[in-house]
Amino acid sequence: MSNKPASIIIPVWNQLGYTRLTVESIIKNTTAPFELIIVDNGSKPNIREYFESIKGEADINYIRNETNVGPIVGINQGLKAAKYSYMAVIHNDVVIFENDWLGKIISVMDADPRIGIAGIAGRKEIFKTGCVNETGLKHNLQNEEDLGPVMTEDVAEVAVVDGLCFVIKRELLERVRGLDEAFGYMHCYDLDISLQSIDAGCKNVVVKVEAMHVGNGGRTRNMKGYREIVKDDYGLLKKNCKILADKWRHILPLKVN
Repeated sequence: MSNKPASIIIPVWNQLGYTRLTVESIIKNTTAPFELIIVDNGSKPNIREYFESIKGEADINYIRNETNVGPIVGINQGLKAAKYSYMAVIHNDVVIFENDWLGKIISVMDADPRIGIAGIAGRKEIFKTGCVNETGLKHNLQNEEDLGPVMTEDVAEVAVVDGLCFVIKRELLERVRGLDEAFGYMHCYDLDISLQSIDAGCKNVVVKVEAMHVGNGGRTRNMKGYREIVKDDYGLLKKNCKILADKWRHILPLKVN
């Protein structure tokens, strides 16, 4: 397994319980040196207090936004602040069960220079409409929801990775435009950065890592505060799928074997 250092970026907006589960699982199961970049999108004081309390357990870079700028802008802030060549982006409701998960992913990326982005979940097909084919989901998520069978192979090439957790190389990030903030608050940014990777001549993979997406199906979008910011979540999704489809019409549809 790789022992190369990495930057781990987590955008946070309240949800202290989920955030603690995620952070504690990372600290417990990350063997290689890492910095933890927390981008706090205007959370209640208990979020700052929690990260102040664990400063001695990890190298923490705490970035505070006084208002909720959304996960896309927040992740870009974290990517810009990252000091290492490998950057992992993870939602604050993903629990990692596998020891040395990050070293495993980086080892896979090191073994194949063509890999631009590696995730723990992704789809093998994306339609010309910008929607993904859920039957082509590759993952090892230990969720009770019907996500389909977990992957049997150690690594699977995919068309697009899921934004719940992915690792990107700095050299690729410097060649592309980062997460496209034209998508607004959320939705489709992960599909877009995946297609940017392919457009740059790279490929995307899913690595078999045992984890759980506690908020599978959209924990944030069920929050009252989110409904105040995004009045029509489904409408935003439809709008962003159209933006994605128009932007990548020279690539879509895309399917990998």
